[in-house]
Amino acid sequence: MVDKAKQLAQLERIARLKAERQLKTFAAYNAHVTAARQRVEALQVSLAQSYDSLAPLTLAEARVANAQAGRAARELRHADSQLQRILPGFEIARRQAAREFGRAEVLLGLGQDEEQRRRQERF
Repeated sequence: MVDKAKQLAQLERIARLKAERQLKTFAAYNAHVTAARQRVEALQVSLAQSYDSLAPLTLAEARVANAQAGRAARELRHADSQLQRILPGFEIARRQAAREFGRAEVLLGLGQDEEQRRRQERF
């Protein structure tokens, strides 16, 4: 017969494996979200720089600057929409990883409590 402490230890090992898998998924999402946020920030800086020119421009230079600002704005809008599309999956992965990690920690605590209770019963 398998006692309660061993059952809890087995469940905790399974929960740890699941938690590791969820943490890897979360880490992959986190890398994508970080890269997307950096891209958005870089494009925001690029767009701001295109409007920060203090020198007077000729008509041709103004047209080129306007075209560059338009391109930067379109890229920024596209990058921001990509970021908004992956954020829900990121949040789901974060919650699942936290839940699986918490489950493993609870099972570890229950196992330790059971071991302590058994030791106290012996004495």
